[in-house]
Amino acid sequence: MQGIFQKIIAFFAAIAAFFSGLFGWGKKPAEPEPTTVIEQPTEQPTEPTTEEEPDMNEPIYQRYGVRVPKAGVPAGTFESSGGTLIGRYEQTAEADFTAYRAALQNDGFAVYSENTIEANRFVTLYKGDTAVYVSWFSRTGTLRVIAEPKGALCPQEDPYEDRFDTLLTGMKGETVVAGEGMGFIIRLADGSFCIIDGGMGDPNHVDSDKLMGILNAQKPEGTDKPVIAAWIFTHLHGDHIGVFNCFSLDHHDDVVIERLYFNFPKEEETAVSDSPYMLDDTIYRFTQFKKNLADFYADVPVVKPHSGNRFAVRNARFEVLYAYDDLYPQTILDGGMNECSLLLKMTVGGQTVLWTGDFAFLASALVLREYSTALKADILQMAHHGWNGTEALYAAVDPTYAILPVSFRVNMDDMLSSEANAWLKNSPNMKNMIVTACGTWTLRLPFAPAPGSLERIPAADTVYPAYPALLGE
Repeated sequence: MQGIFQKIIAFFAAIAAFFSGLFGWGKKPAEPEPTTVIEQPTEQPTEPTTEEEPDMNEPIYQRYGVRVPKAGVPAGTFESSGGTLIGRYEQTAEADFTAYRAALQNDGFAVYSENTIEANRFVTLYKGDTAVYVSWFSRTGTLRVIAEPKGALCPQEDPYEDRFDTLLTGMKGETVVAGEGMGFIIRLADGSFCIIDGGMGDPNHVDSDKLMGILNAQKPEGTDKPVIAAWIFTHLHGDHIGVFNCFSLDHHDDVVIERLYFNFPKEEETAVSDSPYMLDDTIYRFTQFKKNLADFYADVPVVKPHSGNRFAVRNARFEVLYAYDDLYPQTILDGGMNECSLLLKMTVGGQTVLWTGDFAFLASALVLREYSTALKADILQMAHHGWNGTEALYAAVDPTYAILPVSFRVNMDDMLSSEANAWLKNSPNMKNMIVTACGTWTLRLPFAPAPGSLERIPAADTVYPAYPALLGE
């Protein structure tokens, strides 16, 4: 009997073993296979390489044969005056700038000039009748590509004979057309001149003759005609180009002008901006400005400055920290005509001057994102006749001297009550404020006035001595 039970048990055991093997019942979980760890290579800097074939549908390629970067996030292509096209790309790295520069060179573009401001990179290239300006801003990761017809390029050197002191004259406007206006005359080391704007014109051309008188008084003895090595216009408004218009009508044969510098908006933008009057036929307007160029200065090279450009005017060295192209996709329709003011840093004898023109608020915010120490300057021309500065911008400039270009006497207490101007007034580093409403004045560059020779903030009845007396000496 026992044998029968043993056989039955053995039979069921065999069946259990069969199904256990079939379905894996009763087995221990399999040990995991050993994992092979593959180390990711550390990120290496992108090497400059030749880019892919250009996209022929891009506006910059169609018009100028200029490829676009294959990097970053495109923010659009924008058109400025004179056929200038601006491509903007965000989220880029310095290696993208380097690769794109190399790609343009492989396409036959030659490098004309290069510049580095802080960690920002700039290069100017040209091929045939096309110029390309490429800029990369380290703090924002913005890459800009500007293509336009090749006009006069910024001179990197400007040979001169060092014979005279460099003088800076602030011309007080005599016109009753406007209480504002800005005109500065720099007598350079060889006796030639650089003019910043000029001021507001007037029906009687009083300021036109006054400018001619300053040039004749400061030119070298025995010189037939004053030589204006550069006439620079910060922006388009009449109180900055008006004197040039009148002067051109009155005195175009009495001087030699070597170069003109400006970067203005499109007329289509001007017509619907806050300044459409600049296109009427008044003597202070852009219509007359263009006519003067055609009638009197057709052979004078016109330079269109772009951000990052450097140029020499005899012993003065200029750097462009902002031009209108940088603002796109915002335009003067967003912030007004003053947003197209050039921001120029001039160096003479180791001393720096920041020319702001009527620099406005959108442009100020932009340059504060793109620069820091580059904005520092010894002398600050207060923006928009004292109305447009910001505390953040002025704190970055941190000047020792400030220049306020106004024609009529202003209530200094009211003028200095704004946040930005109050910062200047209270800055321990600011030694003197020089106001053109106190009279036409001349100072020597570098400027180092004798202690106590100037009021820190001029009173309402202050009158400055005119040339040949030098302010602060």
